[in-house]
Amino acid sequence: MLRMKQRQGMAPENGKHTTRPLTSEVGVSQLDTIFLHVESDRTPMHMTSVALFEAGPLLDAQGDLRVEELRQLISSRLHHVPKLRQLPRHGLLFEAPPVWSDDPAFDISNHVTLRRVAAPGSNRELTELCADIVSEPLLPDQPLWEMIFVEGLASGEIAVVEKLHHSMADGIAAAELATVLLDPSPDSHTNSEPVAWEPRPRTPLLNTAGRDVARLAAIGLRLAAWAGWTAIHPARRSRAWAMKGAAAIGLFRGGPLAPRSPLNHQIGPDRSIHFARFDLDEVRTVARARGCTVNDVVLTMVAHGLHKLLTKRDALDSQTQIQVLVPVGLDIGPDRALGNRISALLVRVALGTDDVVASLAQISAQTKSRKGQHQELLGATALSLLEPIPQSALVPLSWLIGHQPFFNLIVTNVPGPDVPLYLLGARMTAAYPIVPLVGNQGLGVAALSYMEQLTLGVLADPHVCPDADILCEGAAEALGELRHNIPAPAV
Repeated sequence: MLRMKQRQGMAPENGKHTTRPLTSEVGVSQLDTIFLHVESDRTPMHMTSVALFEAGPLLDAQGDLRVEELRQLISSRLHHVPKLRQLPRHGLLFEAPPVWSDDPAFDISNHVTLRRVAAPGSNRELTELCADIVSEPLLPDQPLWEMIFVEGLASGEIAVVEKLHHSMADGIAAAELATVLLDPSPDSHTNSEPVAWEPRPRTPLLNTAGRDVARLAAIGLRLAAWAGWTAIHPARRSRAWAMKGAAAIGLFRGGPLAPRSPLNHQIGPDRSIHFARFDLDEVRTVARARGCTVNDVVLTMVAHGLHKLLTKRDALDSQTQIQVLVPVGLDIGPDRALGNRISALLVRVALGTDDVVASLAQISAQTKSRKGQHQELLGATALSLLEPIPQSALVPLSWLIGHQPFFNLIVTNVPGPDVPLYLLGARMTAAYPIVPLVGNQGLGVAALSYMEQLTLGVLADPHVCPDADILCEGAAEALGELRHNIPAPAV
């Protein structure tokens, strides 16, 4: 995910990151509601990360995981992120948007659990277990997140698989959430004390009906406010729509529909996972030398991985292209709360060449063009147009998302912390992000920067894309070739 502006609201407080508390029963946004509607056994809509930690500080004198201490530590942080104790609940009137409501039966032991990887505990056994975990939908009658600690790794490390439903947060928010639950130093956890929590009572039925009526009335008020603002500031509104119109023209000129691709078939419930780790400084060095962004280099690495994959399938020619959806994080101001504030760019990527340098130049030109056209405004505008839509209209819209023809692949790049993070004194050595698959998306790629590493998490439907490991091999080849072909500095 590209970060368009620095997001605010998680400023340090006494050395600890916090979020502004949510009030009880905050409304669920329309985008978040769509993610809830899309959820199914075939398309679980949780984002996932797999982090590796030094085992020593997480184990007791008998070598067992300190599960209860971990639960207590995480519980002591949940008041910073109230949504982690909340459920989306519908009101009395279905057309009104749902609200986030405290779960009176919340139990941390349902969300922080323990699993063991099969022997011999290699990376293969870990990814197979992670694939099984990712394919399991979150329980709908509990807050939509889970942290699963995994023992038995041959490396001696402890893995933590975190699942967070996409209705609760976007990729950047999920990465920032880690700075709340984890610590910036090995001994920070010693200052954590349990914080008393009592669930706020459900809104009485009469008040619930009144709230729903008010939220439905707000639909008309939004339209009236939009019309009033247009009447008061016609020139400003015209300039804004002219910019969005130019972005739409640029999008349609390049072709809004994605090319046909063997990556796109209706997916089933099974998943496979592949990880790759790279030197972040190498990626940055290539980006500086070529006058592009880190995200351009990531897209090029993925493109070369797909070039290699489709070549081995004998499904590639010189004209083969794909359309990539690149999520874009939007600035949302100081009232930051865990949620989704995203737009996107559509980037057309040519796969028919094995010239990685030329591929990077093409991708960099594409992303610069899309940004110059302010294409991300189209996504933001589409999200704003969702707000007045009643719930009954969101259900078929959610179905359309599972059959969308606009992109072949999601590639999201999340900027993570550049300082080490700790859990109960154990250092996090690596973290891999995973983006959920939806509808006809047989493959998804997520990148995360942490410390001096850039990691890739590749999620696939093994029946649509059984050879996703080839993508990781091709990504490594691409970075090596780009690093080798850095132009000499001008004398």
